[in-house]
Amino acid sequence: MTTPLRMAREKRGLTIQQVATSVDIDPGNLSRIERGKQVPSKDLAEKLSQVYGGEVTETQIIYPERFACVVPGEAESATGVSAPRLDPGMAGHA
Repeated sequence: MTTPLRMAREKRGLTIQQVATSVDIDPGNLSRIERGKQVPSKDLAEKLSQVYGGEVTETQIIYPERFACVVPGEAESATGVSAPRLDPGMAGHA
């Protein structure tokens, strides 16, 4: 799962350390927030949104699971198991 916060940071070529320093938090906390493992305070979400000029909203930061996207190969690497592939000829069949 790639969150909007992480996508915005990577798009700008920033490191976790750079962003963490700019909002005065520990890089480990920012990493957990980016991965959706930790929920930031409303104040921190606002600061992070401002870092990216509103490109990522506070709502996207607080509720990343609602806006996350799966990068091809990411789900496979996380579990070690590839997702089942459907036979196009079987579409619509039970």
